[in-house]
This record gives sequence, C-alpha cells and structure tokens, in this order.
Amino acid sequence: MGAKTIVMIMLFASLAPITSANAELNSIPAIGAPLSESPDEAPLTYAFSPAVRTAFARVSEVSQYSLQEQQSVEQWVVVSDIKMGVNAQHLDNTWIVDADFENGLQLFANLQNEGKIEVAYPLVAKTMSKKWTPNDALFGDQWHLQNTGQTGGNAGEDANITGAWDDYRGTGVVIGIVDDGVDLEHDDLDNYYEESLDYDFCNNDGNPSPSYYDGHGTSAAGVAAAAGDNQIGVTGAAPEAGLAGLLLIACSTTDTRESNALSHNRQDIDIYSNSWGPSDDGNTVEAPGPLMLAAFEGDVNQGRNGLGNIITWAAGNGLDDDDNSNYDGYANSRHTIAVTAVTHYGEQSWYAEPGANILVAAPSDGDGEGITTTDIEGGGGYNRNGDYTDDFGGTSSATPLVSGVVALILEANPNLTYRDVEHIIVQSSRVNDAGDNDWKINGAGHDVSHKYGFGVIDASAAVDLAENWVNVDEEINFQSGLIDIQDRAIPDKPNPGISETIQVTDSIKVEHVEVLVDIDHTFRGDLNIVLTSPSGSQSILSEKHDDEGNNWNNWMFTSVQHWDEESYGTWTLSIEDQGNGDTGTFKDWELNIYGTELNPDRDGDGLTNSEEESVHGTDPDDIDTDDDQLNDGDEVNSYGTDPTLIDTDDDGLEDGREVLVYGTNPLDVDTDDDGLEDGEEVDLYFTDPLVADPDADNDGFYWFQDCNDSNNMIYPGAQEILNSIDDNCDGLWDEGFNQTDSDFDDLSDYAEYHIYGTDYNMQDTDGDMLDDGEEILEYSSNPLFYDNDTDLDGYYWFQDCNDTNDQINPIAIELLDGIDNDCDEEIDEDFTDLDRDNDQLPDLVEYYQMNTDPLDNDTDDDGLEDGREIIEIGSDPLDYDSDDDGLNDGYEVLVSLTNPLIPDLDEDGDGFRGFEECDDTNIAINPIAVEKWNGIDDNCNGNIDENINRYEYVSFSSITNNTINVTEDTLDLSISFRLSDEELSAIGISTYWYRNGTLLTRNLSYQEGPFDCKTTEFGFGGILCDGNGTIGTYTIKAVVSDDYGSIEYSWNISYYVWHPPVTIDENIDQNTVSDIKDLIDNNITNIAIAFLASLVVLLLFIRIRQTKQSNLPSNPPPPMTSFGQNLAQNRYQQVAPEYNQVPAAPNLNIFDKK
Repeated sequence: MGAKTIVMIMLFASLAPITSANAELNSIPAIGAPLSESPDEAPLTYAFSPAVRTAFARVSEVSQYSLQEQQSVEQWVVVSDIKMGVNAQHLDNTWIVDADFENGLQLFANLQNEGKIEVAYPLVAKTMSKKWTPNDALFGDQWHLQNTGQTGGNAGEDANITGAWDDYRGTGVVIGIVDDGVDLEHDDLDNYYEESLDYDFCNNDGNPSPSYYDGHGTSAAGVAAAAGDNQIGVTGAAPEAGLAGLLLIACSTTDTRESNALSHNRQDIDIYSNSWGPSDDGNTVEAPGPLMLAAFEGDVNQGRNGLGNIITWAAGNGLDDDDNSNYDGYANSRHTIAVTAVTHYGEQSWYAEPGANILVAAPSDGDGEGITTTDIEGGGGYNRNGDYTDDFGGTSSATPLVSGVVALILEANPNLTYRDVEHIIVQSSRVNDAGDNDWKINGAGHDVSHKYGFGVIDASAAVDLAENWVNVDEEINFQSGLIDIQDRAIPDKPNPGISETIQVTDSIKVEHVEVLVDIDHTFRGDLNIVLTSPSGSQSILSEKHDDEGNNWNNWMFTSVQHWDEESYGTWTLSIEDQGNGDTGTFKDWELNIYGTELNPDRDGDGLTNSEEESVHGTDPDDIDTDDDQLNDGDEVNSYGTDPTLIDTDDDGLEDGREVLVYGTNPLDVDTDDDGLEDGEEVDLYFTDPLVADPDADNDGFYWFQDCNDSNNMIYPGAQEILNSIDDNCDGLWDEGFNQTDSDFDDLSDYAEYHIYGTDYNMQDTDGDMLDDGEEILEYSSNPLFYDNDTDLDGYYWFQDCNDTNDQINPIAIELLDGIDNDCDEEIDEDFTDLDRDNDQLPDLVEYYQMNTDPLDNDTDDDGLEDGREIIEIGSDPLDYDSDDDGLNDGYEVLVSLTNPLIPDLDEDGDGFRGFEECDDTNIAINPIAVEKWNGIDDNCNGNIDENINRYEYVSFSSITNNTINVTEDTLDLSISFRLSDEELSAIGISTYWYRNGTLLTRNLSYQEGPFDCKTTEFGFGGILCDGNGTIGTYTIKAVVSDDYGSIEYSWNISYYVWHPPVTIDENIDQNTVSDIKDLIDNNITNIAIAFLASLVVLLLFIRIRQTKQSNLPSNPPPPMTSFGQNLAQNRYQQVAPEYNQVPAAPNLNIFDKK
C-alpha cells in the first residue's frame, strides 16, 4: 500500500473515535465494497451510464476472483467524493488506490461502512487471448479483396473494395492497431506509419515493436492498411491510411491498461481495431471494467473532435465450442462494431461465433483459404522464413479488414460520426449465403442474421453511400431502470420458460438495445434467453450450450437486430431452461434502447412539421433551416428573428452567433452604438460589439485598428522604420528591409540589423578589409571580429590551413613533406604514382615507407638502384654495405657476383676473400702462392701443378759403368722423390720403365741380371746369352707421370757376354761324328718338333709376364722428348674446373605498393 494511501486512511480513521473504529473494524466482514442496489447509497456511481454502473456492480463482487487473480492485485479502483490515491482519469470521482487484495477487502469494507466510498473493485491482471487463426491450407492470393475464384471459392465473395480504391484509399485517416505490437519497420507498413501516435502499454514506452513470436498485430495491421502500389508484398484495405501500433495484449492487461490504450490519442487516431478479447472457449463470460467502458464512452463522445472514434472488435472464434459473441463484453458493447467472418464461399466460417450484437461480417479463412498479409520481417511471427504469411485468418483478420473499409468511408466523408458509420454499414452491407435460414427481415425491413449481422462488408457501396450521407440525429435513449422480478424461479426442463415484459412509451428509431440481467443459475449454459421487440423480431441473447458457469450476474447483452425499428410498444424477455437438473432464479433486469427520436416534429425544432411547411416556410426535416445556429422554433418563439434568414438585421453576424456567442441583438445592426456594425467588430476588428470602442492617441484609428493606441506615431499606414517595431500596424515589423542593402555588402539591411548585428550602413563593420557579406556568405567568418593574416602570405586565417607559416597557403606548391602545403585538405597529393628518379619505387613509398631519396635512384651510392635493392635483391637501400663485409652492395652484385646479404670474409687470413681464392681454409692456397708439385691448384689459377720442374722433386740412381757383364753384373736402377707420403698420395704419381720403348715395369726401381747363360734363358736374357762380346747399346728409360705432366730419365746400357771357344777333342774319331750326324739325320723330324715346342713355351712365358703387370695401362704414355714438352696425344692431362660462377643474390619479394 502506497504512503499516500496510508496517510489518507489514517486521516479517515481520525474522524471517528478510536474505540468505535476498532469495534467496527472487527465487526465488518471482509467482503470488500460491492455496489449497493440502492441509488441513494451510491449517487455518484448511479450517475454513470448504465453500462458503467453495471460494470461496477459486476467487478466489485470479490467472491468471483480466483486465488491467482487475488495474488495479482496491487491496486483498487474506488468511487468517492473524497480525494484519495490517483485520479482514474476516465470517470469523475474515481480513484486508483494502492492496496493488495487481502488488505483491500478489510480497508474498503470499512471505508464503505463509514460512508466515505461508494464502491471499490480490485484491478485484477487478466491475460487476453488472440483470436485463433486456423491452421489450414495456404494460398498466396488476397482473395478477400478480390475473389476471382482463385482459391476455389465463389467469385465475387469478397469485400468489393477495388472499385472504392478508384477514389479513396484511406488518406488522412489513422487506424490504431490494438494488439501485441506492430513491426513498424516492415517495408509494407512504414510508408504511412504514425510514430508519434503509437505506444507500448506493456513496457510504457513509445516503441510498440513486437517480440519475436508475436506476429498477430503485424498481420492485422497488414490486412487493414499495408501500403499498396509499392511493388512489394501485399496491400491493405486502406493502402494509404496511417497506422499506429498500440501494444497491449503482449502482457497481462488490467482495467487501467486497457482503458489507457483505448483512449490513447483519441483526437488523432480515428479507428481502434481490436482483434482480441476474452477466451472463446464457450465457458468464459467476461466484460470490460468500468474504466475501459468509460474509455469507450470517451471515444465515441469526445474522439475525433466530438464525432467519435470507431471501435471495431473481433466477434470471436469459438463457434466450435458453442461460444456466442454476446458472452464477450468487449465485442457486445454498443460502442464497438462486432465483426464476424465468412469463407471464400460467403458462408459462416467454422469458428465464427454468432450473436445478436454482430453488426457485420467480413471475408476471412475457414475453408482452407488463408489470408495473405504482412508478418514480422525476417524469422519472426508466423512465417519463420519470410516477411509475409498466407495463413492468417479468424475474426482477427476480418476485423482489420472492416477497419480498413471504415477508413475509406471516413475519407469519403470526414464529417461522419461513429453512429453514421454504423448506419452506413447497416445499409450498405451485402446479404451473403442467402439460402441460410437464419436470415430474417426485422421490423424496419432490414435483412439481418445472428450469424452475419447485416451481411458482408461492401466497401464500394459503403463509400458511395458515405459521400452524400446526412448525419443522423442526436442519439436519445430509453432506460427502463432496474426492474425487480422478486426472485422469480426459472422452471427446469421440460417445463415452459418464463417471460417478462416492459412497456416502452417513447418513440425511438432503434439502433442499439441493451439488456441487463441478474440471474442465479447453477448451469447457465442451460438457459435460452430471447428478446422480442414490439414488431415481433427476436434477438437470441443466449443459447443452450455447454457452460457450467454459475449465474448471469449483472451481465449486459446487446443487440443490433432491431436496427431502425420503432421502440414504442411491448418488449418481451423470455428465459427457458433447456437442460435438466439445474435450476435458477431471475432476480431483476433492465432494458436500454438507443437511437433517434420519432415524433410529429421530425427535426425537433419545436415547430410541428405542418407549421414549418404552411406558416413559416421552413424545412420540417431541418432543425435550422437558415443554418444560423438557432433552431427554427427558437427563432420564431424566442428571438423574433426570421428562421429563413441567416442574418436578420444584416449586420454581418448570423443570428445564432449574435444570440449564442456574442450576446448582441440580432435585430440591431450596431448594438453598442459606437458607429461600428456588430459584424465589423466581430469579424473584422475583433472588438466587443457590446462595448463602444475609443481612439486613445487621436491618430484617427480605433484601438483595435491601432497596434499602439498610446503612440500617435504608430498607426496603420505610418512609415516603417528599421527599429524592431511594427510602425505601420500591418502585423509585420521592419518589413521591406529584407530587400534593401544600403551598404551594398550583399546582406539585406534586415539581416544585418536583426541577425548579424552588423552596421547596415557600413560594408566592412570590423574594418578587416572584408565586406560583411563576404565574411558571412563566402567565408563564414564573424563580421564583427577583425580577421587576421598572421603569416602575411595574403590569406586570412579562415582561408589558410596554417596561418603561422607563410609557405603554406592555397597557392603554394605541394611538396613531398607530409604537409598539406596548398591547403586543399590533401597531403602530398601531387606525388601519387610519380617515380621521379626512375628507381621502380613511387616517390610516396620512398618518402613515407623506405626513407629513401625520391630524387636519387641510388640513395646509398652503392651502385644499385633503390628499387632493385628492395624489390629484386633485398638489400638495404640506405646501407652502402648491407652485410658489413667491407664490400659495397653494388660491387658484390655486379663485380664479385656475391650475395650482398651474406658477408664475404677471408677465413684463412691469407689476404684473399672466399670468392677471390679457391680454398679459403688454407692460408697456403691463394692467387699469389707459388705453385708446387702437390696435386693442388696452389695459385688458384684453375690449373694444377702447372709449370712445375718435377726434376727438382725426383732423384734417379746413377751407375759408374754403363757396360754390364751379363753373367756377373746386376743392373740396379731406382727412382726416389723429395715428397711426403701425403704429397705423393695427392699427386698420384705413376712410374714406367722402358727398354728401347718396351715397357719393363711400373715399380720405383728396376733390376736385372746376372744371367746364367749356361742354362737356357728366355726373353732378354736369352737374347743376351745368345750373343757374344759387347751387345748394345740399349736405352733404359724411367718415366715419372701424374695427371698433369711427366718427366723421364734414360740410361744407355751396353752388355758384355763372353763365350769361351769350343775345343774339339782330336781323340774323337770320325766315327763319333759320323754317329752324331746319323743320329741327327735319323731324328730330324723329332728335333724340328722339339724346337717348335720350345718356341711356343717361350712365347707363352713372355705373355704371362706381361699379363702380371695388371696395373699398367694398355697404352701407357710415351716418354717425353725433353722436360716440359709434352709428347703428342698426351691423354693424361686433366683440365681443372673453371672458377667462373658466383651465387646470385636471393630472389626477394616485389615491393608491396599499398
């Protein structure tokens, strides 16, 4: 409970003795503060309309609320002439007080007992259900607007709206979609959306955008007023009408929340479209609270500047649960238009509830044909993959369709009242499903049905009728007051029912009928309740259905079935119990009839129709024939004016304005006798025609003509001066000076005086050599402030981007220096794509990224262009020697052919770098070394052991005697080297011994002899032994050879062989000789064979010895003729590899020109 409420209650408690108050508090049962049945005990409440009063009676009965509903209560609505809590706004003397349910019961019971309040009811949070959309087959065509049979229905069963679009599309009319939100950014809804009029009543902010799944309101908005002719999506019934989303039912509702929504911006919102209400389960009987009903009444009486808002309401989708629209107190209010649904065949949709309250039907789904309309954009709403849905439907779709048609009607005639709109719908709706037996003709000749009301909405017929519609007369009513039935029992089935009658003596052309009943019954669904008019037509208010709810407690049924009938006569209410086992009591009822008056004075001006026609010449059907705002009867009977003349005294004021507004005499042209006619004073001079008007400053002008009647220099026609005063009283001050320019500075005098504060007679107010106009119009500088050129470069500070540097100004040459030199807001822009030093690097890149000189293609003077160093080689264009090896990058790339990124050093310290010598690991090997006989290129000239005197390294054995005794001496020759074993191994020396060109051996030495000539010798020994004396000379030659050259040494050897002479024994007789000869002669053949065999053996021996020299070449090199001169065809000289290639620089990435 709020602090203010507590203080108020303490104040009330202090008005009575404490002991008495405590006694009363303990004695009052906690029943809250229900509305008394006596008007004397609640005069404030009974002064409200019957609907509001009945609602108070119903909602103040606290026993009806469930525990969950009780727990939701945080506030109560109280009727009292004492201020308490917060004003409820919609009803006088009605307050909202903070209190939970339990505390409120005792508190308000106590206050009512003390007479401080009349009635109180808790604000119970209610959850409203959307009208269910059947999940049937989908079609993408908007057949409800033009039915060509595209969905299999009957062609023409639509809203007949296309013809109306030729002239009207809802322009200037605003439809408020009261629902769960509207996707106000939807491409098909934002064209005419009124953001200043919408509201979110759940979150109390100005953004009614729906949650992800709440697509109901967005679809309803599309049916009503989706933008048309925009090449996308769908079109609404009123494609150019404004839309305002009023988010209400996305959360639980209360009486205050609902009433605030339905009264929101009622002067700017013309139509409230409602596709929601209580549950349609056939067991729910629920009506708006007092504040909501008061909002309805405020809408129709005050909205649209008194013409009344049009409130459309979905009749309900509960037919399959035997629900009836009259069980919904929102849809059956006489201030709402209840809308039901028909299929594409024009027949009742399977869900569409009937009801005597239904005014009209509209096409919707019901036979597999959905309504195509907008959906939440993206993945929200009904269609998770698109911005539109084609299965919207129910009375939720039929209602915004009617709302859109109403927008066309209001565009056709903006002066229509809400009742005019209802009359037009009644008279223009089309009879559908003509064979249905529910159609009846009421007492006024209208076709009407409990299923369809007066038929299907016909937009074209409605706008045609609206164009020339004459507003209906003022609404009057008949109220029977509460009729106490004295608790009359209702007989159970099969006994006949009961009936009660009311005699109506007023003659009213009926529009709406309200029946308020208070019936106790344990199974109210058993009751069939019917109202019969004097003309015999019937309104079925309640039918037998499966509703085990208790009682029709202070319930209001309504009916439009008797539209245009005459009220005079007997009205009968019949109640029949059509179920077994449950009984009830009819306690009381009330009948209210609303419409226009039917009497002999058709226009109600106090003159009979015959008097108007025969005596006064006035129109019996026009209460004010001359349209002077005085009805004809008053003109004739009260004021003596002519009812056929709008201005009887011809003073320029209609008679009605004189009498009703200004109080002047409609028969006197100048009521105050000041020389001015009443009409002049009112319409021309706006003075009081009842008070004479003076001229105080005697300048010839009345005070109302003179804008300053105390200054005779100020009057109409005086010379206007530039002084901020309206000198000539024309409603303008200093006019004319906005075209003059006294100082020719291109600024009007008016602007200089009023806007800029400059001297309009001086071109250069601040003396800075700039005209005021130049400063304002061209340079946007202050003409009252002296403008400097600090750096004296000829440009003011506002022209110069740096007024401290005379080298920076708008005509300076742009330099490549990171500065905007020419003040064009670009830096170094003239150097884009320039490469002035042609080094393959743009100047901007060199300046900003490489730091190289854009005018020097070789910044570090190393012989390489900057671009080549960066793009091709990868060396540093700012470093003469990138690898710091003492060689500049250009020398390495161009001369030494080495990599400038890898240091080239002298590893062995011999004074030569690696690329200059052939072995940088050996100090003895370098280009200036002396070549040695070692198998190595010591001087790195590409040749090995060239020009070496090999004799310096070789020793040949010497002999003292060149003549060898064959049988006694040994010839021993050898070769020795002044070389190390490693050198010998590296050189790869080969030795060859020859005798007269014949290869003897490959050893380092050669020995032969002595030979035993006494035995048979083979080979050279055999040859020597066969000789006698000195043999030879033979030349023995030693050849020393390697891969790169050879040397030789020769010895000339003679051989001496001595054979003693053969001595023949003289003692041998001739016979012995003869015997030998005979022996030879006899064995000549054998001897020849033996000789040949010996020769073969000798040859084989020689061959075997030659074969044993396996390491000898098959064709050894011949000996050199002399030192250093190669023999012809020397096949053993090896050509050294040429040192002719240096590794190239690495291939670097191309410079990136971002």
